[in-house]
Amino acid sequence: MREGLASALESRGAYHSARVLDLFAGTGALSFEALSRGASSAVAVDRDPRAIRQITQSAKELGVGAEVRTVRVDLLADPDGAVRKLPTAGGGFDLVFADAPYSEIESVAPLLSVLVASKLLTPGARIVIEHPARHDWSWPNGLASEADYRYGHTGISLGVYAPEKGRQ
Repeated sequence: MREGLASALESRGAYHSARVLDLFAGTGALSFEALSRGASSAVAVDRDPRAIRQITQSAKELGVGAEVRTVRVDLLADPDGAVRKLPTAGGGFDLVFADAPYSEIESVAPLLSVLVASKLLTPGARIVIEHPARHDWSWPNGLASEADYRYGHTGISLGVYAPEKGRQ
C-alpha cells in the first residue's frame, strides 16, 4: 500500500522539495518516506508523547534531524488551537498526510477545513487521507478529489488544494 501511494505521489511530482505535514504521524514513516523521495522538510504531529520521542530519535538516526520538526498536540480535541501550534516557517505545506485512527475518521474533514481556512496550504498542495475502504470520503471546501485507491480494507483518497474549485 505505501509503495503504491509513494509511486502515485512521485508520478505527480508531489515530493519534489515539498514541505510535508504529517498529521497523526505515529512512527513518522510517511514523513521519512517523503524525505527519502525529495521532500525538503517535514512536520510530524501526534498526540502521543512516545510517538513524538520516537520520531525525533528516528530522524536523528536517519540523519534528517534538521529536516524534521515534531509537534505534540491533540488534533481532534481542538482543531483551531492545534493548527495554530503548527510551525509555519518557510511558507505553507505542499503535501499533507492524515492517517487518523479509523474510529475518528469523521473528525478529519473539519480539521482539514481549519487547515484550509488558516491558509497553511500552498496552491496545488496534495492531501492524502487514509480511511476504511468502506468509508466514502468527502472533501471539505477548498479541497478537490484527485484520485481514490483501495488496498484491501484500506482506502486512500488523494486530494488537491484548489480553492477556486470549491466543494467537489
